[in-house]
Amino acid sequence: MKRLFLLFSVAILLQSCLGTYPQGSGGYPTNGGNSDGGNSTGGNQYPSGGDRPQTSPQTNPNNYPSNPQSRSGRSADNDLVVGNIRLTEQYTILYLTFTNTHRAGNVQDRNGKSYYDDGTQNVAFQENAVLIAANGARTFRAIKADNIPFLNDVKARDLTKYGRRLQPGESLNFVAYFERLDKGLESFDLNECNSDNYVCWNVYNLTVSNPSDVINQPTPTKTTPVPTPTPPTNTDNTPTKSRTKSGKVGEVDNTPPPAPVATNVIVSGIVRDVKTNRPISATIDYKLSSSKQVIDSVQSFASTGVYRMSLQKGQVYTYTTSARGYLATNDVVDLSKTAGGQKVTKDIYLTPIAVGDKIVLKNIYFEVSKSDLLPASYAELNKLVTMMQDNPMMEIRLEGHTDIVGDSEANLELSQDRVDACETYLVKQGIPSARIQAVGYGDTRPIVKKGTDEERKVNRRVEFVVLKL
Repeated sequence: MKRLFLLFSVAILLQSCLGTYPQGSGGYPTNGGNSDGGNSTGGNQYPSGGDRPQTSPQTNPNNYPSNPQSRSGRSADNDLVVGNIRLTEQYTILYLTFTNTHRAGNVQDRNGKSYYDDGTQNVAFQENAVLIAANGARTFRAIKADNIPFLNDVKARDLTKYGRRLQPGESLNFVAYFERLDKGLESFDLNECNSDNYVCWNVYNLTVSNPSDVINQPTPTKTTPVPTPTPPTNTDNTPTKSRTKSGKVGEVDNTPPPAPVATNVIVSGIVRDVKTNRPISATIDYKLSSSKQVIDSVQSFASTGVYRMSLQKGQVYTYTTSARGYLATNDVVDLSKTAGGQKVTKDIYLTPIAVGDKIVLKNIYFEVSKSDLLPASYAELNKLVTMMQDNPMMEIRLEGHTDIVGDSEANLELSQDRVDACETYLVKQGIPSARIQAVGYGDTRPIVKKGTDEERKVNRRVEFVVLKL
């Protein structure tokens, strides 16, 4: 990400507000960053591989595209290009190029004060970046980055010290490593950060060839039983003699056939009320992480809360658990490395809801500074759809909030447009609009009134209030 200002004219103002946030991008700590942590140069170079970034010029890896401008995906920052995507046993690897298109010159801030901008940018990659797939049901963490500082939230506040400085016109090739995508997931987004105050290195609609394993689920067929002759009794355990087609007497192999190989894993547990620990009768809908179609549903027993699923080994499943009077929840069962015949125990805890409760929708994503709802939000909103279907009398008020930075009237309009987009999605899923109110509050109800942008990010949120059950 480049923690740069969207307009030259607001650079000094924002710099005075954010303090330690200089021009450039924010990122991550750990062994992925430059060993000196400083403003090394050397653009147009790519690390040769390995676990640590290179601080001296290196040759581009062979699999880095010769023409990275043949863009993959849709980037929120036009200066960022995803040149290639590669999958290994351990990682999802993104090869990226960022070009500093800024130029030196005199500019004016919002108050009309003129100052000189040297056109440089400090860049880094965010440690809390994720890949989002399956409409938000699956996320994959960033592990490391090569050839660019990989900063945590603390160091990202001082990019002048920890970022990598790029001169005007300079390009930087770098590599970002993430947890490996589940097999079968071939479309995903890169979400490096969430902010309406600066440009994040978010890229949407990325694709990669990642076929799923074939799951054999033979359909039972009816057959007519054929009587089999009773073999002669053989009490002395000596090989049985029989006459072959050639007329000779030979031995028949009496070795028993091998036992069938178990291909399923039994997943079971208890569904409980998180506050009282009592068992709950709940519905669990499960599907492959790479599929949009629910495979099946199981019900937990009301008296014990016990549920049981028989799932194919070697796969990753997502599931939604719902019950009347409770918040629906999403979770993952990763059986990619689990052998058939094993048993996995996974208890589920649901939170009760009551009139007046206010719940934050944690994984709602919009285009930067826009109200366009991204597909990565669908899994979170689908939980709300399920909850309103389980509670047919339930009515809610959606509330939208922005950060305290920027024009208050614009923030109010943006927050209203965003909750309207959420309401539209719910209605398209079959929830009557009469059961939904949508109100945008802009920056009038912040959770955090001071601090860095990272600390204030909780202000940017969508919530819902339970009005009726």
